[in-house]
Amino acid sequence: MLGFFKDRQRKRLKARPFSNEWLKIIKHNGAFFVRLAANDQAELLDHIQILLAEKNFEGCAGQEITDEIRVTIAAQACLLLMHRKTDYFPRLLTVLVYPSTYSVQEQRPLTAEIWEEGKSFRAGETARTMGSMVLAWDAVKWGAVDPSDGKNVVLHEFAHQLDYENLAADGTPALATREQQLAWREVMRTEFASLRAAEATGIPTLLDTYGATNAAEFFAVSTEAFFERPIMLRAQHPRLYAEFQEYFRQDPVEFSAERTRQNL
Repeated sequence: MLGFFKDRQRKRLKARPFSNEWLKIIKHNGAFFVRLAANDQAELLDHIQILLAEKNFEGCAGQEITDEIRVTIAAQACLLLMHRKTDYFPRLLTVLVYPSTYSVQEQRPLTAEIWEEGKSFRAGETARTMGSMVLAWDAVKWGAVDPSDGKNVVLHEFAHQLDYENLAADGTPALATREQQLAWREVMRTEFASLRAAEATGIPTLLDTYGATNAAEFFAVSTEAFFERPIMLRAQHPRLYAEFQEYFRQDPVEFSAERTRQNL
């Protein structure tokens, strides 16, 4: 019954006229949007209507929450939802926004027995049990304006939320069949081991070596590369690209700004 009412409300949200002011924000801040096909643009706008209605946004450290902030974040996050059935990041309730990179106090292991306590500076974070996500607004804007630099904090953190949909932070999102799960895990295991080896030996890689931290970070980093550097990812990691293409049901090469960047 709850699902019925939720689906009906979402249909109503999609039927609403999309705000012209919101559309101006997306075109100004989201460089990828104008490269999408017309039907994909329409689908993205539908997803944005729903996401903004269902999630809370709160400012931190004096940051005022504006339509620009909400819409810019939602437009990038909803790119991850295209062409497939979605429940709109169901474990996420609230997005907390700082004006810029923020610091947290944390403990870091130096050895197995010795830990160091100190500040860590971050542009974003989320966790399976948080129900929330933290983003730095300046990092959000940089990621939206340059869609081919391989760095996008919104894609990264919302990829974690997709990961949590199977109730674990294991780098494997909810997949429809056992066959898909086995194929995914085999490719991810091989690619993750390759990135860890590259990090250990200092070999340059397309993927950010932060992805060698664990399987969850590998999925998030690979998601950034899939949408921001798809041409290079497909050339250098074809099996990884194929798995992401099947899961996201998209081929970002079709709307990538990467060719333009390579020609600069």
